Amino acid sequence: MTGDLELIRIATGERLRIDMDGTELRDTVTPPSIEWCDKGQHFSNRLNGGYTGEGPSQLWICLECNRP
Repeated sequence: MTGDLELIRIATGERLRIDMDGTELRDTVTPPSIEWCDKGQHFSNRLNGGYTGEGPSQLWICLECNRP
């Protein structure tokens, strides 16, 4: 990350970078293919994982940790 704040829209790969002086830079990148599993506390493949809850309390749980 080269800016002071960087946001990536996972679905489209659109990135917004905001520098310290307020400059906004927009481009497209390859979105991350892994996600932090909040239940198992590890990185996992984004495929077949999902979010639970609503609003700011959403947690992402990988396929392995979501199995009964």
